[in-house]
Amino acid sequence: MATQTQPTTAERMKKLYVRVLLRMLPFLVNNMRYVSRKVQAEIDYLDAGYTFMLDVMGADLCCICRKTEKGTFRRVPKQEVATDVEPGSGLPSSRNDAVTVDYVIAFRSLDYAFQCFSGGESLQDALAERAFTTRGPNNTGVSLTYMFTALLRSFFFWRRAYRNQSVASTH
Repeated sequence: MATQTQPTTAERMKKLYVRVLLRMLPFLVNNMRYVSRKVQAEIDYLDAGYTFMLDVMGADLCCICRKTEKGTFRRVPKQEVATDVEPGSGLPSSRNDAVTVDYVIAFRSLDYAFQCFSGGESLQDALAERAFTTRGPNNTGVSLTYMFTALLRSFFFWRRAYRNQSVASTH
């Protein structure tokens, strides 16, 4: 029989940090549009009703956001999400009142999510090392990636992963 180990204080703090940021995500996206033209441009690219999900595997952390007719994002409770179709599959639900998820970003672990959400690693670096998987149409996935990169860069501009890198001189 395998014994269950208790999470360390560091693991509990990482989980709390990621949970708080996921809870704040709709608020952050809605307000960063006023600070960053890039965030606004990517929000404008997504249609009303567009729904995305951020999931952290093995940590029971998830955030589902839907774009409203007003152009803002709101959190979607899990009980409103369609259970008869795979999130990000593009298939319609048989339930008319259920919300289908258009795009999924699933972090492989809490450590990977924490690295990205704390500014320790950029989304591009995390994608290159397969820290998360995606599911859904590529065009809106690229838009979400650009939006999240602009959002994280605004917060973590002081962190190396998000600083504008100087271009190497060819002279």
